[in-house]
Amino acid sequence: MEITVKKISVPKGRRILAVSDIHGQWPFLEHLLEQTNFCDDDLLFIIGDIIEKGYENLASLRYVMDLARRDNVTVLMGNVDLLRLQMLENLSEDNCGKFYGYLLKMREWRGTSIFDEMAAELGLALDSPEQALASRPALLESFRKELDFIRGLPAIAETENYIFVHGGLPSEDLEAVKAGNIRDVLKFDNFMGSGLSFHKYVIVGHYPVSIYNQKIMQKNPLIDRGRHIISIDGGCGLQRDGQLNMLIIPEPDCETDKITWMSWDDLPVFRALTAQEESEDPVNIEYLNRKIRILEEGEEFSRVEHADSGRRMKILTKSIYNRDGQWACARHTDYLLPVRAGDRLSVIDETSDGYFVKKDGVCGWYKGRF
Repeated sequence: MEITVKKISVPKGRRILAVSDIHGQWPFLEHLLEQTNFCDDDLLFIIGDIIEKGYENLASLRYVMDLARRDNVTVLMGNVDLLRLQMLENLSEDNCGKFYGYLLKMREWRGTSIFDEMAAELGLALDSPEQALASRPALLESFRKELDFIRGLPAIAETENYIFVHGGLPSEDLEAVKAGNIRDVLKFDNFMGSGLSFHKYVIVGHYPVSIYNQKIMQKNPLIDRGRHIISIDGGCGLQRDGQLNMLIIPEPDCETDKITWMSWDDLPVFRALTAQEESEDPVNIEYLNRKIRILEEGEEFSRVEHADSGRRMKILTKSIYNRDGQWACARHTDYLLPVRAGDRLSVIDETSDGYFVKKDGVCGWYKGRF
């Protein structure tokens, strides 16, 4: 599949909104559009990964398709969007077992997938590799409009001041980039850690921003003013603490200190009754530094040693998993949030040793009362 670039001229005085990685959570996007008072004078960029990992994948795709009918909305392709399209198109007798294994994995994790939702709409069952393969012609025909929409999405959008792409760019020379493999720009892992710099600001999703901080687990957009990179994926659909971020650029040529954002999640919110001091020297265990050694396994919490930092700590046992013979942690921090009485905290987990919460996009522990 070719890498296509959509060039867009943004008149002065127009506001730019950017969101990425909806992952099947279209109500989050709807709330943000209402919260930001999105209107015809704005330009909205949806930077890929519309579907999968959430609970309403087909509805999310159709919601975005409706938005894309507006002249002021640009939708880009994400690596998950492309991969799911290719999974269905390339489904065959040779790989139907692997396809069915994917369905089982998604059902265990999220209870659904876009393929299950498509099949349910047609009254079809996908209860075996053979049924999945037999359903392929009906799914391709009945959802041709949705699949064609994904297939026709550009990979990159360029304005006078910004470049939007789901994963990242190996170069600002977009003509050279177009000669490469589309997966390289849709799935550019650890883009902010690549060392690359640009003249125009490159706005990306794909990698949740919390991955980039080994001290604090924070979900808000990151702006690297030195290298001109803005990363906005708040982990929506991946974890209970994830949020959908919307970047707000008030004018196309404004200074970066004028750029703001709004976020949305569906976590319950409570008011803290007691204050708490911030802890020093925290550790944030995320995808890039996830290796641990189990010292003592427990039912709710286990004692572990974090490989990268050497820190010994207790973590929620449910966050531990084994990958290729190596113990790892899905996510954890030992950070105690600074809390004042009356602060609004979003509760992620309630445990016997306090609450795992989020405050203003930053996650940590609260040992007080609500």
